[in-house]
Order: sequence, then structure tokens, then C-alpha cells
Amino acid sequence: MNKKLIATLLGVSGALLWFMPLVNVEFMGQHMHRTGQHIGGIAYLILLAALAYTALSWMQQNVPRSIASGLAAAICGLFLFQARADAAWGLYALLLVNVGCLTLAVLDNMATVAVADGVRA
Repeated sequence: MNKKLIATLLGVSGALLWFMPLVNVEFMGQHMHRTGQHIGGIAYLILLAALAYTALSWMQQNVPRSIASGLAAAICGLFLFQARADAAWGLYALLLVNVGCLTLAVLDNMATVAVADGVRA
């Protein structure tokens, strides 16, 4: 499958997972979930990073792509550290998708650099 398509699907899935339950909350005997829009603040950077990753993958901008996915993975890691036992399945999936995005961006950048070095030699 085309790497652009895989990167786009990863970016879109990261944006969609932002709307899934990230944290479980117990309030007055009620079991509720918090999504990215309920958390607010810095959580919006995860959504923007996923959309930026999707756009940058089509433009083949590997370094900004890795920065966007690294930022989103770091924020997800921070949320996971803060939520600990209350983390929901969406946060784990979002972290996994962002690490996959970062890995794909770094591998694409390494391949681009290797090709460029081969041309110069």
C-alpha cells in the first residue's frame, strides 16, 4: 500500500480517536468518560497535530511530520501519566497511533536522506 495513504489513514484515525473516551471519571456515583473536547486546553494540540500530520504526509514533509507526531505522542504520554489507572481505551489507542505516526515519519525521512546521499556520491 502507498505510504502516503497509510500516513493519511494514521492521521485521520488520530483525529477520530480524539473524540473517543480518554479518561474514565466517577462523579456522584455516575460513571462518565472524558474525551479530548472535554479535557480542552492542550488536548486541542493533539487534534491539530493529527490534522497537520495528515496534510504534511501528502506534501512529503517528513521532518515537520515527525515533529507533529512527536508532539502529539508526548502530550498523550503526559495525559497517560496524569490519568494513570483512570485512562480509558481511547488514550491508549491514541498513544499507539501517534507512536506509529512518529515511526513512519522517521523511517520515511531516513529513506529520503539515504536516497539523497546516494545521489550525491
